[in-house]
This record gives sequence, C-alpha cells and structure tokens, in this order.
Amino acid sequence: MITINKKDYKIIDVHTHLPWQDEYKTIKEKEQCLIDELKKNKIDSAVLIADSLSESCIGNNQECFDVVKRNANLKMVYGFTPLERFDEQLTELHEMLEKKEVIGVKLYPGHEDFCMNDSRLDKVFKLCIKFDVPVVIHTEWNWDYYPQYSHPFFISQIAEKYKDLRIVCAHIWIPRSIESIKQTIKHDNIFYDMSSFAFDDEYKKLYPKATFITYEKAIEILEEIINKNPDKIMFGSDFGTLKIDAHIEIVSRLNISELNLSKLLFKNAQKIYRI
Repeated sequence: MITINKKDYKIIDVHTHLPWQDEYKTIKEKEQCLIDELKKNKIDSAVLIADSLSESCIGNNQECFDVVKRNANLKMVYGFTPLERFDEQLTELHEMLEKKEVIGVKLYPGHEDFCMNDSRLDKVFKLCIKFDVPVVIHTEWNWDYYPQYSHPFFISQIAEKYKDLRIVCAHIWIPRSIESIKQTIKHDNIFYDMSSFAFDDEYKKLYPKATFITYEKAIEILEEIINKNPDKIMFGSDFGTLKIDAHIEIVSRLNISELNLSKLLFKNAQKIYRI
C-alpha cells in the first residue's frame, strides 16, 4: 500500500519480469531482487510475466512458475510464442489454465518475428476465452524495423473477431500512445497497462536509438487516457528492465480523481485479471 496526497492506496503491478542483468546469476537471485523491489516500493501484489522462449535471462514459464509458487503475492502470465514447440506449448498452457496456475497469456510480437494477424494465434485466443483470462500483447513503436507487428489495426481486428476476449496492450504503443488509443478505444474488450512510461538514464544509454518520452509527456498522455477512459488502464512498471519507483513517481503527479487513481492502481487489475 502506498500513500499519495495523504491517502493510502493498494497497488498491483500488472507488468513485472525477473531482472535480466548479468549481476543476477541464478533464478533465486533474480527472484530475491524482484521480491525486494516489491517490498521496498510497497507493492501489495504483482503479475510476473514469463518469457516465451525456453532459454531466457528473464525466466521461462517453468522458472517463473516456480517463483510464483514460492511467493503468495505473485501471479503469473504465461509467455507464448508461435515460433517454436507450438503444440507442446498449447498443451502445457491448457493444463496450467485448467489448474488456475496462470492468469493470462503474453505474446511478444516485435521482440519475436511474428505479426498479430498470424492465424496460428487463433488457438491461443480461443483458450483465453475458454478459461476467461486476458491475452497481453507487447506493443510499442520504438524500433523502426518492427512497429507493424502489433499495429493498432491488427489489435482492433482481433477485438472485433473475438468480442469475448480481453486484450491488454502493454506499453500502449509508446511513444505513439494517443494516436494508437484513438484507433482501439472503441472496443470494449481492449485494455492497457502503463508499463515503460518511465525511462531512466541507464536504460536510455543501453538503447540510444529508441524514442523516449519525458516524465512530463508521460503525465500528459496518462492524464488524457485516464480522464477519458478510467476503466481501461492499469498500473505496470516493466520491472526487470525499468524501475517501479519511477512509475510510482509519475502516478503521484497525475491530476486525476481519487476514484480514478484507485482504478489505475488496483481496481481495474482486479476486474481485468480476475484477481
């Protein structure tokens, strides 16, 4: 629970990963780093998103599941890729959904070489609908060579075809968030998380060609989204790469109502993820 303007709020971070940095050699070390950061920033609970690849510095599905089993304040989103072990992943995902071991499915278009209009993904969407969990989609416009993979047009097509599917657009196509939301907001089943809205200097040095927004621009974008569509957006930090406290700082500076702040910090997550 955090305090903003002398009022206490529960907080759910819907977008975290295990840290990828070389200083954390083992999954246990990565786990401890995440748990320490959640505690330091007074995060009540968090969603840990697994990588879709079997070999990953941020933890594959089994590794992240083991972490979640050891920590009652964590829930897991399954990382899925259409590029390898497709049937094997579908079987594993079905079993984990049946056992209520995961609360969503993450797709990484752009990080991986597939587009959101790939027909193979239909099987994933149908599983999400069957078990009433959202699909989380990596969206951003930061890299010239793949912005089309998660273009708002494709997300709108999915939302129209599968009206019972809850779709979470992670990162809100940053930095082109407002124009992308205008293309998707009409769909009742499309939602957003604000992860990656706070870039620190260390990250900027790692990715000098990426387009970064200032804190002031992030606040402007978020206020416009929240004041017009308060039931659509959730707090997320993209911890593992970015900092939780930087995202909390942005939230603390938002000019929004107490009700909308509580929706952003935890109420929308409870509805969208059924937690």
